[in-house]
Amino acid sequence: MKVIKTIFASALIVTSNLLFGQEPSYYDLTFSVDSTSTPYKAPSENFVFIRSKRGTEPIKPTSAGDSIKSFVIQKIVLVFSEASSSEIENREAYNQERWENLLPTYPEFFQAKTKYQNICQCNAEALSPNFKAVQGFYIYYTPKGVAEIKKEVEVVKTETPNPAEPKKEIVKEEPKKVAEVAKKEVEAVKAETPKQTEAKKETVKEESKKVVEVAKKEEPKKVKEVETKIEEKKPIEVVKKEEPKEEPKKEVEVITQVSNNNNTEEVSDAKGLAAKPLGKPRRTKDPKACGTACYGNGESDLNAFFKDKIVLTKKMKKDEVDLKLQLNADGTIKKAIVVGDNAELNKLVEDAVKGMIWNASVKGGITIKSEVRMILKYDKDTKGLKANEITVNPRPAPKCLTCISDDELFVK
Repeated sequence: MKVIKTIFASALIVTSNLLFGQEPSYYDLTFSVDSTSTPYKAPSENFVFIRSKRGTEPIKPTSAGDSIKSFVIQKIVLVFSEASSSEIENREAYNQERWENLLPTYPEFFQAKTKYQNICQCNAEALSPNFKAVQGFYIYYTPKGVAEIKKEVEVVKTETPNPAEPKKEIVKEEPKKVAEVAKKEVEAVKAETPKQTEAKKETVKEESKKVVEVAKKEEPKKVKEVETKIEEKKPIEVVKKEEPKEEPKKEVEVITQVSNNNNTEEVSDAKGLAAKPLGKPRRTKDPKACGTACYGNGESDLNAFFKDKIVLTKKMKKDEVDLKLQLNADGTIKKAIVVGDNAELNKLVEDAVKGMIWNASVKGGITIKSEVRMILKYDKDTKGLKANEITVNPRPAPKCLTCISDDELFVK
């Protein structure tokens, strides 16, 4: 019986590793959108509620969330509130913050067949306690049932016998005795599984009820004050301090400036491109305008930037760098991830991109956050690093692939 349990546990671990690979990205997710004028009600009992949050700090783990990390996640629903139509402008940016704060805490929830949905509680009273109490993530799961566990036990029984055991003893085993042993083990699993399943259901229900009850007992005035402070709090300047490195790292993350308190600061990159204000997304002259994220006037300016800013040694010319840039809605760099085999070259690229300012992606006449990926290789013709395989997420429509300057897009 111990051997069977050990094999069973190993199988579960392997399955978990296959299901939950590397941490997913917000830009890899596809969302459906819906709205309701009344407080959201979960249509199923098999769910865990996790309070959402904005900002840059990940959500803290909960006992309820930890209890379903190994389950099959059917759907994740984000419920948020909007009390007026003017809030639509910031909806995409705010929801991205909420999802990106859940991703690092529970990457196990984001599986191959999981569906994602954003539901707006669109109502003039959406800031009231009744709406705020049900605002957050609803993680719908499928618990393991008796039939699934029975099937796994049967698979274990068909595995090759232990080589350490004499083959003759296995051959001499009477068929009837083998059948009786297998029957007893399956019956034991059947008797044990329902209790475990019910216990997990009760734990999840109780956790969800506690969260809702605590929120409802809060004084309305206090709840409104707390929520107002959270929503109106301005992002502060973030500077990531470099720690001493004993060994060179292949992957480097850099967090650059986000905004100042009054959203009036202007920055410009070392190349001298037009300065752009930090802060909220910008509106174009044409309300239907669209365009893809680009640097300067396109790839020629991008390659010129890397050639001017990065001086390569003979050894560096043989290496390449995988560069991923997360752009704010104003074109400034939110995060840069540099991956390559040459640590010295990685550092040069990291330092160079800190001051870059891109033309942000435009959708429906408004600039949006985006992610740009590229492979940097040495080019013999230009004698400098050249960007290859450039991709932008979210992917623009075919008619929006043009790189357009700010002078053409925005009101002066």
